[in-house]
Amino acid sequence: MGKGPEAFDVCVVGSGAAGGVMAKELCEAGAKVVMLEAGHAVPHHEFLSHAWPYELRYRGLRGEKQVPFYQGDVARSIAYSDCDDVTADRVRVVGGRTLHWNAVTLRYAPQDFREWSVQGIEEDWPLTYSELEPYYDRIEQMIGVCGNDDGLDILPAGKHYLPPIPWRCSEHVLHRATNAMGIPLIAVRKAVLTRPFDNRPPCHYCGHCMDGCDVGSIFTTPDCMLPKARATGNFTLRENALAREILLDREGLATGVSFIDTQSRQEQQVKAAIVVVCCSTVESARLLLNSRSPQHPNGLANSNGVVGRYLHGHLGSSISIYLDEFQGRKPFNQDGATDHVYVPRYNQLFGKHDYAGGWGFQVNYSGYMFPFQAHLLPGYGAAFKETVRKMQPGFLSFGTFGKVTSGSENYITVDRSRPDANGIPIPVMRFRFSDNDRALWKAAKQSMTEVCSHMKGRVFESFGSGPRGFASHEVGTIRMGNDPRTSVLNGYCQAREVKNLFVTDGSCFTTSSEKNPTLTIMALSLRAADYITAQRKKGEL
Repeated sequence: MGKGPEAFDVCVVGSGAAGGVMAKELCEAGAKVVMLEAGHAVPHHEFLSHAWPYELRYRGLRGEKQVPFYQGDVARSIAYSDCDDVTADRVRVVGGRTLHWNAVTLRYAPQDFREWSVQGIEEDWPLTYSELEPYYDRIEQMIGVCGNDDGLDILPAGKHYLPPIPWRCSEHVLHRATNAMGIPLIAVRKAVLTRPFDNRPPCHYCGHCMDGCDVGSIFTTPDCMLPKARATGNFTLRENALAREILLDREGLATGVSFIDTQSRQEQQVKAAIVVVCCSTVESARLLLNSRSPQHPNGLANSNGVVGRYLHGHLGSSISIYLDEFQGRKPFNQDGATDHVYVPRYNQLFGKHDYAGGWGFQVNYSGYMFPFQAHLLPGYGAAFKETVRKMQPGFLSFGTFGKVTSGSENYITVDRSRPDANGIPIPVMRFRFSDNDRALWKAAKQSMTEVCSHMKGRVFESFGSGPRGFASHEVGTIRMGNDPRTSVLNGYCQAREVKNLFVTDGSCFTTSSEKNPTLTIMALSLRAADYITAQRKKGEL
């Protein structure tokens, strides 16, 4: 008889921010861990981050630098039905979105976990800020975050920040404008090194943060988490392993994962006593919905029909201004680490509004390599080129990242009549912004325009007719909660219906705020890893 599937203590599905933390922590706690990643690794020397536009086939206008992170048919194997202007960012590569994230790492505020109690909308999380605070502390020390404690209730600070990134000239001009309006502007908090840390070098300010960091100055799972997991001798990575279904025994417990080897197109299995799903909001919902069985005919852990529902993420708009005081100057290097400053949520400082939630501004995250005004100005020839050159030193851009409300009417399903290249039913997204979302977007748009009115320069806005989403920040489809009728997971990211199944990526969020979700994803994963370790010691898992 042939040898059966190798058995592990834990199977972690996905290698991004959530999966990396989970694998490292459990391996260091003594568990034998196998990680399934649908893509393969891209070594640093294959990154295109420092390629000039003229070296790229489409001059960088088709996102060529990030193409290596979207392997197989991942970009095509999704459908949108009855949707507003939203897209889901699904990456397929070892490291997931940590390879091309902008690394902004913001803590949720205490009130962000208590939307019902504070604002009378949505639901409260099944845990509080004080319960998650020590895990925020540990993650920030683990990954290296630069910034300051700015004393803001709406944006709690850590205790172990690296020195902040210096501000650009244009950001000082923005600071004058926001000061005049009573709006805070602070040094950004990013998982970018400003001094040597954890055997990694500091940032050299090349301005290509979202194109892959070939020196490891930005936190990524392959650079920071997987080496520590491997050092324990307890870690196994299976690349090109696209999870198809979570397997169960007769008692309804997870026994492992069935996956497709995307190179051979053969189905294989791994056995594990615990399964932790960290695929991303859309893909995790897809995996559970595709895991049907007689015990779970509507998908795994889905007897209440909540899996896939409550999809949401950030809404946004952007604006740019070419500041008069810098126009015509000789070119100077403004590359930096993309955004160096951040405007925390401030609408709550100016009284009550007819909407709930708020927004923050991220600044200069577009980078300086491309002269965006060349697309926006009329004309051609020598005079046109001279105008483009003259304007470039004055470039300043910023965009809103706004709260979107969580509603059950927005959801992910799977289409069993439409398989992907590996024979797995694709996800289908349905999403409409709520009246609250649109009111918030309108207020944010007006505020952005007002900020620009306090600076002298030529303004270009790209608001469109309504909000757009989700800025790679999708959350909510396998949510935690206090109410079993409207949630799938408890406060430790543990499935109520399958006690040895956990989900710790953004899909576990009960609600979202205006803040980037990744730091909270990692803190929740760390907390869940501690819980799993404690339960294993007790023999409960």
